[in-house]
Amino acid sequence: MKSLSPFLKSTLPIIISTLFAVNLAFSQTLNTDSLKNLIKTAKDDTTRAIQMRKLASYQILHDNKADDGLALLNNTEILAKKIGFARGICEVLLTRGNYHFRRSEWGKAIECFSEINEHADKIPDYTIKNRSKMIALNNLAGIYSKNGDKTTALNYYLKARVILEKLKPDATSLCTIYINIATHYSALNQIKKTNEYLNLCYPLLNKAKPYLKHLYWSEKVGLADNMKNGKMYKSYMDSLKKNLKTNELSDFEKDNYRMALYEMEGKYNQTYLKNIPKAISIYKNKLALAQKIEDVAEISYTNNKLGEIYYNLNDYNLATDYLKKANEGAKKDAIQEIVLSSSKLLSEIYYKQNKSDSAYRSLSSSFAIRDSLNTEKNLAQLNFLENGYQTEKKEKTIAQLKLLNIEKELAANQRNKLLLIVIISSIALLIILVLLYRSSRQKQIIADKDSVLKGEQIKFLERQQQVVSLQSMVNGQETERNRIAQDLHDGLGGLFSTIKMQLSTLKHEEKYLESNELFQKSYKLVDMASVEVRRIAHNMMPEVLIKIGLVPAIQELCNSVNAGKLLNVSVQAYGMDERLNASTEMMLFRIIQELLNNIIKHANATVVIIQFNREAERLSVTVEDNGRGFDLKENNTTAGLQSVKNRVDYLQGKLSIDSEHEVGTTVLMDFLINNQ
Repeated sequence: MKSLSPFLKSTLPIIISTLFAVNLAFSQTLNTDSLKNLIKTAKDDTTRAIQMRKLASYQILHDNKADDGLALLNNTEILAKKIGFARGICEVLLTRGNYHFRRSEWGKAIECFSEINEHADKIPDYTIKNRSKMIALNNLAGIYSKNGDKTTALNYYLKARVILEKLKPDATSLCTIYINIATHYSALNQIKKTNEYLNLCYPLLNKAKPYLKHLYWSEKVGLADNMKNGKMYKSYMDSLKKNLKTNELSDFEKDNYRMALYEMEGKYNQTYLKNIPKAISIYKNKLALAQKIEDVAEISYTNNKLGEIYYNLNDYNLATDYLKKANEGAKKDAIQEIVLSSSKLLSEIYYKQNKSDSAYRSLSSSFAIRDSLNTEKNLAQLNFLENGYQTEKKEKTIAQLKLLNIEKELAANQRNKLLLIVIISSIALLIILVLLYRSSRQKQIIADKDSVLKGEQIKFLERQQQVVSLQSMVNGQETERNRIAQDLHDGLGGLFSTIKMQLSTLKHEEKYLESNELFQKSYKLVDMASVEVRRIAHNMMPEVLIKIGLVPAIQELCNSVNAGKLLNVSVQAYGMDERLNASTEMMLFRIIQELLNNIIKHANATVVIIQFNREAERLSVTVEDNGRGFDLKENNTTAGLQSVKNRVDYLQGKLSIDSEHEVGTTVLMDFLINNQ
């Protein structure tokens, strides 16, 4: 593992993002002959498909036979599709996607990882299905992170996290995904979110693999440095030291971690304590350690750092010695950032020493490296467009050749005036015909576009009308609920209370009624009716929802269900500290209420989990039960589900229902929240 110098640390998320596929990689000591014989004798079944994919992966990764491996991988895919082996198809796509990833063939890799999700839905095993989806999302995140699109990468990591947490993962897997998300939030300058995910990781560190403690505290130190908080920087650095002392690490790992600590301590003394002699001493210790373990990248980086410090101290002789070493080492190992930095500083030193020629050479070298680095950074983005560019280039070449041929023909035709006149006349006629055709064609295209545009406008107006109708219907329902609840509470509830009071008075005035069984039963029925009226009115317009908010209202609703002891309903809420607007909270409450009613009536479940997860403007709501499940095609139009769909549409959200027989049902809803 490399130590985390600033120019190396940026690669950390991408390296981690590919580790989730490690369970599908294979030992480099695989007995290929035995595996080939097994494949030849096996029937066309899942076992044969698994062994074929295993051999193909080995040939691609370890045996330097990529062409043979890819051909075998294609045959594996054909067999898996033939026998309907969805898991085998996903493993083929993962192997092929990782192959393209290593070759920086981003478009092909994205295509492979995206297709996994389609086939994973057909895998019967819940764990394997969701793990396949999680791996695909994680590796897609790695691609976009590698190409600098941190926002898209973060989106995929967050989706992978949701799936991973459903699989009861080990601490190492959870810590890895949390650190990945924190790293990308940090890259987007989202300090609060970075801290939030690092805090999720912290309780798991003692159960996770030792190297994750180093990554965690390194991120914490980086966070403190971004905030320019020296006290926090020192505290986190000390925590990293303490944890590394207690971890069981190899000598190699200890040397690398010690080098990372030298870097942090050197920066702390230089930047926050302004103790330059101490910083120099620490960086020299780091350089000695880097030379001991032959870490060429760190040797160049540390030489450059010492040169920079001596330059700032105006000790140009020592600065030149260190910078030359850094420049030579970085050139040898193609570390362009260090070559650029050292060349720029050397040019400034030579200029101050009146060594114009040397200053010019170093400055020219830095300009060349800077241009090269800019080009390399752009190449990653250009890879996505490379195929289109090559096609356009070929078309331009063909057009240029055609033009050249026409010019040669015109030059030859000049020898004959009559032929030239005929050719010119023909070309003129052709141009006129082309212009007439283009004019007619353009008119037709304009007319077609106008027709399509009008059709789209009509559809848009129809959709708007449907939304207005839906809003009116839902608003009408809520208004009617409020009116009925008010009438029940104020009218019928008050009436029952009056009757109960009068019966109570009558009982005290007429003592013989206390022993009258019919009177006592009537009194109890009136009391029960009064309680039932209050309960119905409360359900139609719960006071907790209005006064406190959505989550407490849902919790109270769950408590009332749990009181029956036949169904255990739990509520989990993340990021729900701020209240939503009243209309949105009411719609969400009705949705959860309807789903719970459906579960109680039809699911025969024992456990229900309701989860709210809010990320900025986005709110995800999940309702999951372990009931009998149902056929979506047969039960998709029931009144309960239709009511839920109407309310989700009212909030302009997205609804997804996944139900498996005797496994349970998961309802997932996504909303964009606007509290204004």
